[in-house]
Amino acid sequence: MKVGVRTHFDSMHSLRGHPKCGAPHGHTYSVEVSAEGPLRDGMVVEFDALRRIVHQAVLPLDHGNLNEMLDYPSCENLCTHLLDRLKGELPFLRLTVRIWEGEGKWAETSG
Repeated sequence: MKVGVRTHFDSMHSLRGHPKCGAPHGHTYSVEVSAEGPLRDGMVVEFDALRRIVHQAVLPLDHGNLNEMLDYPSCENLCTHLLDRLKGELPFLRLTVRIWEGEGKWAETSG
């Protein structure tokens, strides 16, 4: 069974060496996190608990400079970064993190 939550944050970054994204610019990112596991007492995980854990993982990124947090803040690396943070809080579930960088562009990873 899978359950999920969605949130968003705003941040800026630049991708060194990239012809278009090398200049500092910002995005509104949407983050979708799904948790997969067996039902325990009728739930995989409480929505409130999942929402709180995701919020705490995303909070340091909101209105920040992603270049100060990641060596190369691509959407793909940001996805991996969030998955690593979340796995520490929810090690008993299989998580999928999908990050939308604006409209129509996303990266996804699972673990």
